[in-house]
Amino acid sequence: WRGLASRLGEIENVVDPGVFFGVVPEADHHKLEGQGSYTYLCCARVRSGRSVPKGMESLIVPAQRYAQVTVRGGTAELTKATIELARFFAQNAVTPNKKAYGLERFDEKRQSVLAPPGRYDYDVLRPLA
Repeated sequence: WRGLASRLGEIENVVDPGVFFGVVPEADHHKLEGQGSYTYLCCARVRSGRSVPKGMESLIVPAQRYAQVTVRGGTAELTKATIELARFFAQNAVTPNKKAYGLERFDEKRQSVLAPPGRYDYDVLRPLA
């Protein structure tokens, strides 16, 4: 996060410099512990970008429907958010789209991506199949 935040000015056409996204291939959430790696990309949303700064990559996240929950509070809220999403999927007979990306949305007005862990205020979005 520090790297992205410190180089944000190098990125063309940033939509909102105060909003960042953690992006995870949804399939990574479904791996068994110890099997393979977990990919986490620190991102900013851009309108379009022809020029990608050296050392960075461009990623297109296709339009997608999501289940969303807000994590607000201490560490226990992380577990509650995970349970709330699992309950939503079960009660609505829907499944996550394992071919899409899951998102964590950080708005600097609520929680800085550079804030020390312990107090949280961000959104988790899981893609719907």
